[in-house]
Amino acid sequence: MKELLNKIKNLFTKNEIVNPTAVLAVICIVVTLALSSTNLLTKDRIAKLAVKAQNEAMAKLIEADEYTELPAQTSFGEVSYHAAIKDGDTIGILLVTEANGYGGTIKVMTAVDMNCSIVAIEILDASGETPGLGQNVTKESFYSQFKGESGQIDAVTGATISSTGVTNAVNQALKYANEIISNQEVATETIENVSNDKEVLE
Repeated sequence: MKELLNKIKNLFTKNEIVNPTAVLAVICIVVTLALSSTNLLTKDRIAKLAVKAQNEAMAKLIEADEYTELPAQTSFGEVSYHAAIKDGDTIGILLVTEANGYGGTIKVMTAVDMNCSIVAIEILDASGETPGLGQNVTKESFYSQFKGESGQIDAVTGATISSTGVTNAVNQALKYANEIISNQEVATETIENVSNDKEVLE
């Protein structure tokens, strides 16, 4: 890299007087191209690592053979979620939701079983919260109290702006989950009814 910069410098040197603007412009172009190339080379690897990290987070919350990402249409708009599938059956769903905390956005992953009860939650990001206070939401002693909850959660122990943010994110996930699971049950019942009608006709 040093040799390349020296060659560029020599190109714009006349009578030992360097044109700094031209050299600076060329350096900027070279650095930009280098960063672009690095990004292209590492993009796929970064994406794979992100998927691996997400799968590991989901496996901590609800054990399954696979996690399939699916879209769902809800009254809140289109939502993306992961279906946790074990032995060919969907045993729960996982949703990532966000809410405002004290110092920024708190991101939460919520795992819900097919009865719309919380299996577990994971705080994916609370980096903007105050160390020693708001970041207590990342401790198991705090987030474990959500387990088994269903429906609207009004309050949890350790009420701070940060914990309220987590509660809001979890409540949002529960709203999505209720609609997603209800729609799945309706779809399943419809398929079963069609099969039964076909048998009667035969």
